[in-house]
Amino acid sequence: MRRSGRTRVSGDVNDQTAPVDVVDDYAVTVGPAVEAAGRALVARFGPDLGPDIAAEVDAWAWEHQAQVLTASNPAGYLFRVGQSRARRYLRWRRSAPWSPLSARADFPDVDLERAVARLPRAQRSAVLLVHAFGYSYAEAADLLGTSEGSVRNHLHRGMERLRSLLEVTDG
Repeated sequence: MRRSGRTRVSGDVNDQTAPVDVVDDYAVTVGPAVEAAGRALVARFGPDLGPDIAAEVDAWAWEHQAQVLTASNPAGYLFRVGQSRARRYLRWRRSAPWSPLSARADFPDVDLERAVARLPRAQRSAVLLVHAFGYSYAEAADLLGTSEGSVRNHLHRGMERLRSLLEVTDG
């Protein structure tokens, strides 16, 4: 169902308006790809930097909707745009941009965020996409632009490293 009327899209002095149905179309067509790319970017760059990059990707996707819609893998395409956008943030950093949050109150002896932060980027991305966001191996591989086998390897190695860091045994 289409609504009539107009809505504000921009917040600057030269506010532009777009028909509500254009905003609705964006939410239906490009929105899921932006959301998937945003999750992957947070998994890749952490809770401090990831949301900022995801917001930039959302703005870029709004401006380049036709380009996104013609891509064979819109979420993967936006993830790559996000990686490019992240370069300016990462240019002068030597350490990983992932900064761990404090330990959760319900697990005071386990600092899962700190352990996840110590994983290499590829392992962290695979672990978070598959276990935290519930993506299948195929979906994660498609989003990250890699093979399923690569996602499996990163996930397996990441989980082994987490078990080691958290001193968890299988017994």
